[in-house]
Amino acid sequence: MRKNSYISLTSILIQLIKTRLSLAVTLSSVSGYFISQKDPGINLVFLTSGVFFLAAAAAVLNQISEIKYDRLMSRTKERPLPLELISEKSATGITVFLCGVGILCLSFTGIIVVSLGFAAVILYNLIYTKLKRISVLAIIPGAIVGAIPPLMGYEAAGGGIPDPAIIMFSSFVFLWQLPHFWLILIKNRKDYEVAGFVTFSRTITKGQIRNLVFFWVLLSSVFLVEFTELFEVFSVKISWLLIPVNLIFIVLFLFSLFGRSEKEEYSRAFILINIFNLLIMILFIINSFL
Repeated sequence: MRKNSYISLTSILIQLIKTRLSLAVTLSSVSGYFISQKDPGINLVFLTSGVFFLAAAAAVLNQISEIKYDRLMSRTKERPLPLELISEKSATGITVFLCGVGILCLSFTGIIVVSLGFAAVILYNLIYTKLKRISVLAIIPGAIVGAIPPLMGYEAAGGGIPDPAIIMFSSFVFLWQLPHFWLILIKNRKDYEVAGFVTFSRTITKGQIRNLVFFWVLLSSVFLVEFTELFEVFSVKISWLLIPVNLIFIVLFLFSLFGRSEKEEYSRAFILINIFNLLIMILFIINSFL
């Protein structure tokens, strides 16, 4: 009985802190770290721990603030809070604990890193979360939140004035998140409309949405290649690898937008764009060791 309870509690926590999202945020900060510092040190441990705990805290806080809307949507109604598998009071306690541990870990890397982390949590939960019920432009502050962790990693590694590499990488993460958010919004638009969120699917046709997403992805890809070539961000080996990787991604993404069904189109495109972002992060980390 105790074993089952332990497994159940673990499962609830994994869902509550949005583990995959929190890990992705942490990885982006690690990429920023290695752009500044090739040798891993104790600050990398404090950075990864702090960013993960802070991202987890933001995820729980987001679910607490949106619990009544999550109950209305099929994609979120089986989360721990809507199902009352955990009380709001307990979830709040978890948020405070995670936030405290996260800030404590980040404090060892410097006040600027702590400030950036705190700003990301505030921007995500007090601005993005509130604004997305009012305007589709909420994706702008949402994308800014995603561009902050690489800067935190860069600063934690001892980076002073940002060099072109971290500017480019943070800008790429910002650009990448816009079609990422659009695809989520489009894929789950019926859910969002039922819950009262603002969507642009009623004013933009399916074809226009497809074109918007594709050309924005194309813009992000071209920006990545041109910026890295102009400022010689990558080593020669990685630079040569980057061009075919981008071309393959663009072709695959284009084909992904023409599936058997609309849901299939956006699901495949969403998966592909996340894989591409993960690959770019890995290339940055590999590049630091060459």
